[in-house]
Parts: sequence; C-alpha cells; structure tokens
Amino acid sequence: MLYLYSKKIKKHGFFVLVLLVFSLCLSLLSCNRQQKLSSIEHEELFRLSYGSFEDEIDLFSLGQTGIIQSFIHMKDGFFYIANGEAKKVLQLTSFGDLLSIIYNPETNPSPSFIRQLDQGENLVATQHAVSYPFNKIGKLSVDFNKTLYITEELPLERQEIDKENNVLLSQVVLVFSKDGNFVDYLGQEGPGGRPFPYITNIFTNKQNELIVSCLTTEGQIVYWFSQEGFLKYTIPIYNDALPELESDTLLEASLDCIIPDYSSQKLYVKIDYYKNYIDPETKAIAGIDFYNSAVSVLDIETGRYEEPILIPSYTEVVSQGYTKLNYSIPYNFLGVTETGWLFFTIPDQSGFMIQMLQPNGQKILKNHFTLDLSEVLYHNFSLSQSGIISALLATEDAASVVWWRTDALTDSFIR
Repeated sequence: MLYLYSKKIKKHGFFVLVLLVFSLCLSLLSCNRQQKLSSIEHEELFRLSYGSFEDEIDLFSLGQTGIIQSFIHMKDGFFYIANGEAKKVLQLTSFGDLLSIIYNPETNPSPSFIRQLDQGENLVATQHAVSYPFNKIGKLSVDFNKTLYITEELPLERQEIDKENNVLLSQVVLVFSKDGNFVDYLGQEGPGGRPFPYITNIFTNKQNELIVSCLTTEGQIVYWFSQEGFLKYTIPIYNDALPELESDTLLEASLDCIIPDYSSQKLYVKIDYYKNYIDPETKAIAGIDFYNSAVSVLDIETGRYEEPILIPSYTEVVSQGYTKLNYSIPYNFLGVTETGWLFFTIPDQSGFMIQMLQPNGQKILKNHFTLDLSEVLYHNFSLSQSGIISALLATEDAASVVWWRTDALTDSFIR
C-alpha cells in the first residue's frame, strides 16, 4: 500500500516536473517573441555637419535657451529639412546627396556648385539652388507633385491683430514649385489672403490638398484648401464643444491636436480627459489627474463625430522608498497612415515608446525605439503615408537622419 502510494507520488511528481519545464519553455519562447516585437532598431541614413555651407545645417544654438525651428519631412524616399536657424530648406536623397536648396542669401553663402558654374567650370547640373528672403520658417509638407509648402512668420510690420477673436495674425504658408521657384503665399482665404493665427501644423493628403491647423484662444481652426489653393472648408474646433467621454465621474476635456485623414474628408481630433483629484483626508479638490485619451473622428461633410477611439495611456512607474507609484501619461499623436493606422509616441528613460492602433481598435501594436536621450539634444519626427517614421536627431557634434521601418509591422494588417 505504501509502495503504491509512493509510486503515485513519483508519477505525479514526474508529470508536475514535465508541466513546469513545458511552461518554462513556453514562457521563454513568449519572452523572446515579445522582445522581437517590442524593439525596432533605427537605421542611420546619413549625417549632416553643422555649418553654413549648402550641405550643412545651422544648429549652433542647441545649448542655448529658446525653441529650435528645424523640421524634417519624408516623401517618396526624399528628405526635406527646414533649417529655420539658417533660413533655408534642403532636399536630399536617402543617401544624403543634396538635390536642391532654397536659401536666404543674407544668412547663407552662395552654394559652391553655383560659384563653380559662374567660374566657367563644366559641371553636370544635378543640383538646384533658389534664393528667397525667408524671415522665420517652420513646419513643412510636400505633395505628390513635389510642391513644397512651408510656414513663414511675417515681419512685425506685416502682422495683424484680429480684434474680434483676440488673436495675432502672424503667419502664412509659402508655396514653391517642384523646381524650387516661389509660386504664391496662402492666407486664411487662399492666395494673398489674411495671415493665419499661430500654425500648429500643415499637411498634404492623397488629393494634393493642403490642410492648415491653427491655434486660437477658443481652441483650434482648420483651413482646408484645394489642390489649386482655394479655400474649401473652415472648420472651427472649440474647447467648449468637444465630444464627451462616458465616465462615472465628471471629466474635463482638453484639445491636444488635429490631424487630417490621408484619403477622406475627415479629421482625427485627439482629446485628453482629466478628472478632479480628491484629497482623501480633506475630501476637497486638490488638483486634476489624467484620466484617458481618445481620438474622435470628425466627418467634415456631415459635421458629426464618430465614436471615440480610446487610446491606451503610457504608465510610468516611480519608486519612492519601498513603494511604487504608477502614473498614467498621455501619448503624443504623431500621425495617421494611408491605411488608417494611428501612430503615437512618448519618450521614456531609454528612448521612445511607439504605439500603433487600427481605427476600429481591433489591433494595438507597441514597440520601443532605443535612443540615448542624454546625447540627443533635439529631435523631430515625421510619419510617411506608408507608415515609416523618420527623424532628425541632433547631438553636440552633428545631426543625423534616421528612420524606423514601422511600415513592416502594419503592412500585414488590412484596414
């Protein structure tokens, strides 16, 4: 009897051991699979030295106080860099070869290839240069015709005050042809119109239309232009008329940013929601806590919002002594691809977290970009319509253009 009982124990123990080993193997395989999915390596395409020559950029003010005004945009494998500090725009190949430059001659020397042509040297014209008296350039976008749109802050004497809406009208969008020649400037009404309020971003879509989002005292206003530059829509999105989020507690909505759909007449409106923090001892309101983020899709033709898309927040763990506190932080809305994936980023201790969502919420992908942020003094991201994330990374010595092939992660899923 004892012998049979002992055999049962041994037999049971053997199966338990097998089960534990099997579970451990599954766990290791799962961890390895998760690590492969959660880390994307960046590819450095080329580097740009600091300087004033045509193939260099001016970022000498990195260590000083103030806002850096240099931005990157990738279109069909070509890179466009607006270097606001030098007042010039560069177009480069993915190998870093300079194709064209639009520059202010007061802050930049004449490009060397122009000087060589002027001196009678027989050169093949593979580079193009155009001078333009930029004042203070900012965000940029490029359509399929390679038309370049770039924001420009007007000189003080040309700025206006909209007394009715209590906003400063200080910016326009400059339009350049694919050859770099100046075409016109766009204001609120289109070509030659009144200046815009502060421009938060500009976009071009599949129809080569320009969309401009502007900040106002009441929220934001979106100006939607046809390919010919004529105003199609003016869409005000005010803070007091944002969609509400279902909750057991009272929420305060805060408009974060607006990004247009790439193919249809829709706007993705990212809203962060906050709730009151109640002090457990005094039972009084002691502040506000972040509650959740959502993207509400606004159909421009109907003027109605679709059901909000809830965006999982980033959780930061902070250790205090023997306790750990979890804080929810909203992601930054990077953009929307042609297939409808929503991209979000947020910096962490070792780089950036990237979160990709399908609009229907059926699929959520989370990955990590490893970067030493102690060395990266400035960064600017750009999302292509195909889902490739590019970045301009500036360190103390030079700037580099890199990309992450995040399109490979979303190509296998259908919208």
